Amino acid sequence: MLIKNNYMFSAALSVLIAVAGQADASCPAGTTATSIKGKIFNNAVSPAGITLGTAHLEVDGHGKVKCGIMGNGGVGSDGSINFMHTLVCDDSLLITNPATGQREAVHSQITLNTTGTSAFQACNPSNPLGGSYGTFRETSVPMPGTGRGMFQGVTAGRVVIDGTMNCQFAIDMKFQGEICMSSQK
Repeated sequence: MLIKNNYMFSAALSVLIAVAGQADASCPAGTTATSIKGKIFNNAVSPAGITLGTAHLEVDGHGKVKCGIMGNGGVGSDGSINFMHTLVCDDSLLITNPATGQREAVHSQITLNTTGTSAFQACNPSNPLGGSYGTFRETSVPMPGTGRGMFQGVTAGRVVIDGTMNCQFAIDMKFQGEICMSSQK
């Protein structure tokens, strides 16, 4: 159980928000359902419960971005997954600072609450890293008030993630879904 809590947290990488097939009517007023899909590559790192990696996103109408992704959470003894994932992307969008009136660059950012289930097995105890391996499925939803850049104003959506983790704590995932992005440009 401790090994799973220490390393399976990485299994829970997530990325953005909303159910495939969700209609615009499901998004809050002033937002539009926007398709998102991509891949995540990360590792479990010390201290236990932390994951770090990259996310490659395709956001409908916004193109492709690469993002760093950090997770904090774990996997319970029943295989349940719970992580908070924060993504910071490689784009630069100009905004006006309301306090100074100056134009400043912002990198898109969002934090996701990720939950799911896993099917993990113990690795061979002679493996220097030990741990577990297997598959998992997660659902990520955006945390209100955490969006910057293109994710400014995102408060709803759902992204489904399918992934694997190996005994070296490498975690590979594919995801797709929708997020409710601000209709204002």
